[in-house]
Amino acid sequence: MNHDSWRTVALLLASSLTVMSSATIAAGMPRMAEVFRDTPNAEFLTKLVLTAPALLIVVCAPLAGAFIDRFGRVRFLYACMVLYGFAGASGFVLDDLHAILVGRALLGVAVAGIMTTASTLAGDYFSGERRMRFMATQTIYMSLGGVVFIGAGGLLAEFSWRLPFLVYLASWVLLVPAVKYLDEPPHHARRAADGPDEPVPYAGLVLAYTLTFFMLVMFYMTPVQIPFLLRDIGIPSSLLAAGAIVLSTLMGAAGALTLQRLRRHAGHVTVYAIAMLLIALGYGVIAWASGYPAVLLGAAVSGFGAGIIFPNSSLWVIALAPARLRGRLLGLMTAALYLGQFASPILMQPAVSSYGLSGAFGLFAAIAAGVSVVLLGARHPLQRTGLHRHAAEASTGATKRRPLQ
Repeated sequence: MNHDSWRTVALLLASSLTVMSSATIAAGMPRMAEVFRDTPNAEFLTKLVLTAPALLIVVCAPLAGAFIDRFGRVRFLYACMVLYGFAGASGFVLDDLHAILVGRALLGVAVAGIMTTASTLAGDYFSGERRMRFMATQTIYMSLGGVVFIGAGGLLAEFSWRLPFLVYLASWVLLVPAVKYLDEPPHHARRAADGPDEPVPYAGLVLAYTLTFFMLVMFYMTPVQIPFLLRDIGIPSSLLAAGAIVLSTLMGAAGALTLQRLRRHAGHVTVYAIAMLLIALGYGVIAWASGYPAVLLGAAVSGFGAGIIFPNSSLWVIALAPARLRGRLLGLMTAALYLGQFASPILMQPAVSSYGLSGAFGLFAAIAAGVSVVLLGARHPLQRTGLHRHAAEASTGATKRRPLQ
């Protein structure tokens, strides 16, 4: 392979680290809580060990974006990958729960930097069809990386709750190709990509962030609620619950593969509507499920739709953002992603308490279907506002036919 191909692979491998931030150590949490049972509020603090990275990502991703816009991308990415290994693996040696929480918080800082910088570099390195192809492939690497890393964490947790923390040292291995093949985009080239005083399309960006947040809130019903739903319908198996979540993740990779074809015929809002419709169909199946096969089918369909969301969001923001602001605007998108992930169980709990898990899946299937219809109906007014002009041109390249928005 030539240098450009190796550069692409190095960036994809770095991107795969972002999915490890919480779930890798989830299988060892009950044992950790038992070890630290004499610590005040041990059960609550143990749960914070899982959620702390997401909170720090929400706070730090926009700051990371502003930093790389001002000082450069690649060296900051290297530093974050080094920090990722130190912070992630710290739980293997620390004997204090509060110290482990500090390590997890630093891991969130590292993930914020890696995810924001990797997406920004994709916008710098690629354009048109190549950019679209990269973002879809990035989602596939993240999905498959999640399966590998989370599976490794679960296997290691069978021997000790500490061992899954060592999985985070993978970042130091992946740092080698990153240092060798990733190069800094020239600062003058980033500025030259903008026209003089190019306006920032704030309305389009706010819409992209809002839809990304909402769809992540919806999608995270699958990993958070499926284990409890299976228990309620008489299938109290952690292994089967993990199987449903892994299938959803793999179908997300398959969904990402379809994005390039979808974007040739549809704009970003229409793609969101399609993704939301698939999530609605999947959750509708889960709501009526009385056995494991139906749950698997629903998880697969909703996962396929969710796999379209991340690359579509990244492409939209990259296309709308002036190059000089690309880092900070992609940082805000990263914050929207993780805020949706963190908020999902909180926002879903009232519906679960009122209607039960099956009823909650049915309710949110109806909401997702309604949002899909609204987005399809609103695509023409949005097109007339001109919010998608840059997105259509930058994502698809020069085409004779304007995609349906």
